[in-house]
Amino acid sequence: MPSYVRSRLLNARDFTRAELFHLKQNEPVFRSTVIEDLRSVMKFQHYLFAGIDLQGCEAGKGFVLETDMPAAITDSYRQQRLFDIDPLMTGLSADRPTLSWFDIPKAATEAATVIPLTTLLDLHAIAPRTVVSLWNDKNQLYGCAIFTRSSRFDESERGLLQWVGKRLHDDMSKPILKAFNAQVGLNANETRCLQLASHGMTSEEIGLEMGFPTETINTYIKLAIRKLGSKNRSQAVADGLRLGVIQ
Repeated sequence: MPSYVRSRLLNARDFTRAELFHLKQNEPVFRSTVIEDLRSVMKFQHYLFAGIDLQGCEAGKGFVLETDMPAAITDSYRQQRLFDIDPLMTGLSADRPTLSWFDIPKAATEAATVIPLTTLLDLHAIAPRTVVSLWNDKNQLYGCAIFTRSSRFDESERGLLQWVGKRLHDDMSKPILKAFNAQVGLNANETRCLQLASHGMTSEEIGLEMGFPTETINTYIKLAIRKLGSKNRSQAVADGLRLGVIQ
């Protein structure tokens, strides 16, 4: 991978944090009215949206997008690496993406290793959590939406949380991913060529579609390969899909 691409990826967390601060001032999805509309339909106390699917970068791991929980909780949770001992988070899977604290056996929630977590949550009077987890195509957990309530959400409520939670998370992530992808350096023609190549089109077919000679298409694809740090056309398509440069 070229050094300048690697540098951009390694700086992903700092870039994402700065971009998120800017977006919160301008993107409607980050305004509390969206969450408050949901809260009016289905009562809950706190919410938290976290994680971005930046595979190959650590920016997405534990990255808080939006929450009304006290900063002391999210900071302590991250600093103490409570994710690793949180039975709610470790119990999630791609086949079981929605899980509630009420679903966890008492022996697990009261285990000695979990005391730092329950102490933190009790200190700030955080009600039992229900989490909607998000997984990429490699079955890697990359994000979640968390809602807290002292009583159990019923099945229909959990279904609604799963549907709304994913869409709100997607809406929060998209502008950040778009800005991050721009850091990779692909221009519009390179991105379009890669997008069409991902559909199985040859350079000749892409040229006809875009109105360029085949040689020009091959040049765009070669540039995309170099900028992504890929070995060949197929890997560039795979990397573009993985990074979200193309869909």
